Amino acid sequence: GQQALQDLSLDILPAEVYGLLGPNGAGKTTTINLICGLLQADSGQVLINQRPTGAATKRWVGVMPQENLLYRTLTCAENLAFFAKIYGLPQRQRSPRIQECLAAVNLSDRAQIPVERLSGGMRRRLSLAIAIVHHPKLLILDEPTTGLDIEARHEVWELIRTLSREQGMTILLTTHLLDEAERLCQRIGIIKQGQLLAEGTLAELRKYVPACE
Repeated sequence: GQQALQDLSLDILPAEVYGLLGPNGAGKTTTINLICGLLQADSGQVLINQRPTGAATKRWVGVMPQENLLYRTLTCAENLAFFAKIYGLPQRQRSPRIQECLAAVNLSDRAQIPVERLSGGMRRRLSLAIAIVHHPKLLILDEPTTGLDIEARHEVWELIRTLSREQGMTILLTTHLLDEAERLCQRIGIIKQGQLLAEGTLAELRKYVPACE
């Protein structure tokens, strides 16, 4: 009986890193599920590249969920091959694309290592590689550094910056970490109890905070 989102409206610009910031239970994951077509909104619509979400838009979206959805006994390359096939990447493109993605997340030397032998940071990086294996237009990162130590967190941050700067990828990042949003995002939306309370650049949002005397 709980209303997860209330009249939520936002625009994410091409090649932008947009941060959706809020506490656990604020509605961030529900928003992601709507964008991915896993949930149906009671009203309103979600548009990706000016098209309503559906079968045609699914191939445009890559998702790195909070929990690593990896096959522990498969190697990094085997995990990527499986998801590349699921995403419909043509067979002739899979092998070179897998190598590209492993290189992009600095896991080329771990290609034949089973996931169960990877550190937590390496598993998050592999999850990121899987999310981009099919060249998505929109990359969704749901709490991408949850549970990581500070060194692994900085590694993932740098990878996100690279995707944004060098590949011009549009990124929606959900987080409850203020420093993560500050370091990565061009614009930030603050969500609480399903409502967007404020939105703008970091400089614009700071205007809402009264100066200390």
